[in-house]
Amino acid sequence: MIHLIGFSPDSPQRQSFDALYQQGDICVFTDAGLLVASRLSLKGDGYLLQHPALALPTGVLPVIDHAQLLELVAEHGPCTSWY
Repeated sequence: MIHLIGFSPDSPQRQSFDALYQQGDICVFTDAGLLVASRLSLKGDGYLLQHPALALPTGVLPVIDHAQLLELVAEHGPCTSWY
């Protein structure tokens, strides 16, 4: 499963996400989710979603654009969106 994460680290959605997050799941971080990326122990691949208004850190996780996100969804199936 792919999880698009845009919530902040202190969001109550974190508990719901944690309940669904499993080994091998892919996380794509955007917006406030970039802060979650720095604190989450990944159980699978992780990516930062390119954002025109945000400067993304380099070398931490690979940066993908929206076309690459769609390719991931097409290849790996279900996707959740957390904001």
